[in-house]
Amino acid sequence: MDDEFIQRYLGGRSALIAQERRQRFDHAFRQTLSGTAMEAAAIVAEIRRDEQRNLWTTEFEDRLAQEKDVGNIYPGMMFTLAKERIERSKLWKIVRRMPKGALLHAHMDALVEVDWLFDQLLSTPGMHMTSPEALHTETALEGAPISFRYLKSTGSTEHSIWSAQYESSAPVPVTAAADSFPNGGRSGFLEWLRGRCTITRRESLEHHLGPNAIWQKFSSTFAILGSIIFYEPIFRAFVHRMCRQLLDDGIFWADLRAAFVFQYYREGADNPEPDYKEVIRVLGEEIDNFKSSAEGERFWGARMIWTTLRAFNTDDITESRPFSSDTIDLVIDAIIVRVVMSS
Repeated sequence: MDDEFIQRYLGGRSALIAQERRQRFDHAFRQTLSGTAMEAAAIVAEIRRDEQRNLWTTEFEDRLAQEKDVGNIYPGMMFTLAKERIERSKLWKIVRRMPKGALLHAHMDALVEVDWLFDQLLSTPGMHMTSPEALHTETALEGAPISFRYLKSTGSTEHSIWSAQYESSAPVPVTAAADSFPNGGRSGFLEWLRGRCTITRRESLEHHLGPNAIWQKFSSTFAILGSIIFYEPIFRAFVHRMCRQLLDDGIFWADLRAAFVFQYYREGADNPEPDYKEVIRVLGEEIDNFKSSAEGERFWGARMIWTTLRAFNTDDITESRPFSSDTIDLVIDAIIVRVVMSS
């Protein structure tokens, strides 16, 4: 280390690092930090270095590979494998409690944990499950379209949705479908439904299938989730839960987005609304209710970004708009609408 050449190299390296730091966007901000803020930044930086040395070690990666049986583990390991470890780290606990200000790109359908949503699905009277085909094979269970909706009455459903004799698109009470699930009853049903509505650990590792496979799965989850969320009683509870969780994570404002291709049902209605005026009204109402509550008094609010799909033809995209001119007054303070493209 005392060699003259090595010393010249280290000096040049230090100068290059210092030059790069002066060009960072937050350089001026960092120069004006208070003594307390500088001390806090130094503490967090040291925690980060410590966890790099002791939490994300080769020994941990080797042990994880043996426990999870996923083969080669490397520093850029899959999030699904690292998630539990991340959430136990000191750095994550610090970051989670820090104020974030605003979340400007949020897929609304995915902002609430699915287990809570499934509880709402099973506890809401009148919810039914349908599929265009019988879910009696592994292939159908893994990929057949499924959806949920409210119905005042079921009518006659002779055959289980899990049997080959099931009639296409016949509504089955969701509690009956869950309890009769062939692979473990209700607990098995919830595990299966969770797999249909999330990216599973296995799917996140199937790189050989290419990027299209994971995007197809990602897209399919929103159709299922939307059929649960957009029934008024569930939707109202969903919006409150969403606002509560955003605030718990230090987020005071959110720009929400949703592809407006779903059907929205009022409470007790068998038929969907003809347009999206009511869902926008309820969204704004529930956001305001949360803001006016004791638990939500620090929450600033949220707005909706009207989203259409790039897969649509040109006419459908250009005709996709939230409201006609005579109903634009429904855009209340909490909801500001603009059109964006979603892949």
